[in-house]
Amino acid sequence: MTEESVSFPPATTPPGADPSRLSIGLWTTLLVFVIDQLSKWVAGTLLEGQGMEVVPGFFDLELVHNKGAAFGLFADFSPGWRGLILIGVAVIATFFMVALLRKTDRIREAVGLGLVLGGALGNLLDRVLNGWVVDFIHWHWHDLSWPVFNLADSAISLGVALLLWDSFRKTGTTKP
Repeated sequence: MTEESVSFPPATTPPGADPSRLSIGLWTTLLVFVIDQLSKWVAGTLLEGQGMEVVPGFFDLELVHNKGAAFGLFADFSPGWRGLILIGVAVIATFFMVALLRKTDRIREAVGLGLVLGGALGNLLDRVLNGWVVDFIHWHWHDLSWPVFNLADSAISLGVALLLWDSFRKTGTTKP
């Protein structure tokens, strides 16, 4: 047999062919979901009726029941429509992310999707059970204030950033 006749498998695994990527994404999802729910439970227990100044003038923990979406969007909608819209979008996004996760062959993409999915499921559970999302992290400086958020929101943001970074890294030419 000559060297030319020996065929090696391609350098990358075809999409969907590596179940370990799905496992990585699902474990990331589970980890984010559990940590998010635990942090919200602790925040609800410790911060009910009072805030906690962690770094004076910069970082506080304060319990907020966010009835809207990011930055309070849709908070002024009637509760029925608001719930229908926000829960519906979250459910559709969840199915979409699971479909993407099942097809990925890259670890970075699986972790990014797992972060987004875990955060989305954490906030979805809050919304289904309570009608609002528990937020408790508040960054501010003088009169500048970032909206209060939670670990699920952080995981979603980190996951989106990782997916964007991964998408830029996979573009361009590849060497044989």
